[in-house]
Amino acid sequence: MNAAVTREVREVPWAPGHRGPLGHLPLLRRGLLPALLKLGAAGPMVRARLGTTTVYVVSDGDLTHEVLADRAAAFGRERVARGMREAMGDGLFTVEAEIHRERRRIVQPAFGRASLAATAPLMCRVASDVAGQWPVRTAFDVGDEALKLSTALTVRALFRSEASTEWVARLVGSGAMLSKGTRLRGVAPRWYSRVPTPGNLAYRRAVRLLREALEALYAHHAPPACGGDLLSLLNRAACPGEGTAGEGTPREGTADEGTPPDGTPRDGTPGITRATVLDEMATFFLAGVGTTGRAVAWACHELAANHRLEEAVQREADALFLSGRPLPTSVLDALPLTSRVISEVLRLYPVPVLPREALREVTVGGFRLPRGAVVVLNLYAMHRDPAVYPHPSAFDPDRWSPDAPHPVPRTAYLPFGAAAHRCVGAPFTSLAAPVALAAIATRFRLRPADPHRPVRAVGGVTTFPDRLLMTATPRTGANGRAAGLLSPGRG
Repeated sequence: MNAAVTREVREVPWAPGHRGPLGHLPLLRRGLLPALLKLGAAGPMVRARLGTTTVYVVSDGDLTHEVLADRAAAFGRERVARGMREAMGDGLFTVEAEIHRERRRIVQPAFGRASLAATAPLMCRVASDVAGQWPVRTAFDVGDEALKLSTALTVRALFRSEASTEWVARLVGSGAMLSKGTRLRGVAPRWYSRVPTPGNLAYRRAVRLLREALEALYAHHAPPACGGDLLSLLNRAACPGEGTAGEGTPREGTADEGTPPDGTPRDGTPGITRATVLDEMATFFLAGVGTTGRAVAWACHELAANHRLEEAVQREADALFLSGRPLPTSVLDALPLTSRVISEVLRLYPVPVLPREALREVTVGGFRLPRGAVVVLNLYAMHRDPAVYPHPSAFDPDRWSPDAPHPVPRTAYLPFGAAAHRCVGAPFTSLAAPVALAAIATRFRLRPADPHRPVRAVGGVTTFPDRLLMTATPRTGANGRAAGLLSPGRG
């Protein structure tokens, strides 16, 4: 679907399937994901009416990139940010303009090559330890266990916190409710969140639980000597002039010395307070844990369906984890196939949509969008475009091989967004997910608990399996070796 940009300005065509007062709502009867595929097949950009709301659905990579990069100043994220703000506060996902740019500049080094390389040995230890606690020879939900694993990686490796496992468990417990409630708040009227429905009350409890857990994690921050971790960077921004990482604790609700009451330093950059640090922790937890956990769960599902691929991943993981040799400088260089498996998972099961709102009348790809237009970037259909991906429904990690016969254009694969709002934590997920999958592969063979039960993909904030019941069988000899795979000499 490579739509050429022309000089002619056209109205966006209506998608087929309009049904009277309901508009295109009947398309959703079979779920969000089938509806997105139908809308994607209807054209590079189409209009759909959902009740009283008209949405503009963009399913073309070039047009999506135009919205996210070339015309980014004409689009805002307030509609989706509104749904996230109660849980995330004023974190990177919900702030805009100069505040977003400055905050991104502060945290960027935590996701740089050197910082992640230093974190990789810790990731490997955490992933192996948590995977070693998975139940054996009994049915369990891999989706739930993968979320626990990704939560532990975020807490230990990204936040560098040594809080008790009780607080980690509380974070896991709040995640599912927050994901569901946040999605609903992004599309519901403003007044809806104030109605004391059972769902809203449960959501508020989950937000309180999240905040209590993050406070505990923050109190147990154990920064590395280099001080390049996320919380150390935020603390230094809040307390400039502190000598070493972790020495400064942002004062509650205040910024540094010489900062006016509005929280903006005199040089014009946004102030960082303790509340800001907790908001960023909430943002990175909610954005990162779900993406990493769902990717690992789907990868387990796909490997169980392809035994030859599974065995190849196991060989690669064993060579890294069980050889007894020191970890390489770049862990990802030792896991090329495992990384391609994760890349293919993020193609087939991405964040399904990115919502935007036109701040003024704007032309995209020759189509006119009115001020206030609700724009839905349809990544789910874009990642399954047969013009870009031969056999788009097939799981094929070799699409991402350096010598693949059909290279994927950069605008056709956007699992982390693009341009100024590309997920700053993408490098962390790109390392954490392959490490987690490799740690699982060294220990277990996973199989469906019921081979005859199909696994259904469900669209939400991420694309997740409705229920992924599997059994884990320890690999002969590997489990004992994996328990001590990272002795102190290897970390």
